[in-house]
Amino acid sequence: MRRIGDGAEAVIFRNGKTVLKKRPRKSYRHPILDEQLRKGRTKREARVTAKAKALGVNVPEVMRASDYDLSLSFVAGKRVRDVLDKATPSQRRLICAQIGTQAAILHNAGIIHGDLTTSNLIFSRGKVFVIDFGLSFHSARIEDKAVDLHLLKEALESKHWRIWKQCFADVAKAYEKKAKEGKPVLKRMEEVETRGRYKKKIENV
Repeated sequence: MRRIGDGAEAVIFRNGKTVLKKRPRKSYRHPILDEQLRKGRTKREARVTAKAKALGVNVPEVMRASDYDLSLSFVAGKRVRDVLDKATPSQRRLICAQIGTQAAILHNAGIIHGDLTTSNLIFSRGKVFVIDFGLSFHSARIEDKAVDLHLLKEALESKHWRIWKQCFADVAKAYEKKAKEGKPVLKRMEEVETRGRYKKKIENV
């Protein structure tokens, strides 16, 4: 078993075709609260990932879940953050369109990813896979869907600043086509961005 990643809440190992996500104790939290959070987040991630799979979203398969550990199938590929800038324009359009479509399917089912960035997307054999539902939750609110997309847009602007505008335009086009509330969500996202800029302006006064 090889350690392949560390997150804020979990340590990730790979064992052949399986990925093990372990949520260790956090000494700074009260023991009872720590146990509740670790159990709750592991259970939720397993449930949401399985639901996304049933909806047709490209996600790892849930192999096994216990109180604090989650075993998932390993997705062989590269993170979108590592391929987007090197891809051809046609490849980028394909990748970004798939991101928009996958996000729309999740949102149509009331699933908010919570950390939708190019680090949590894997490009494998021509398909985009969504990973890490550790911060996911269920919501039908347009605001929550808008914030989900806003986080993705910020990630694109930050990590892929040379190409982010066209990339997000391709994401938004595919999202609007597939999402039940595509236009209202994208409009609300613009409002979220405006609020963010206003807040930063006030803080800098």
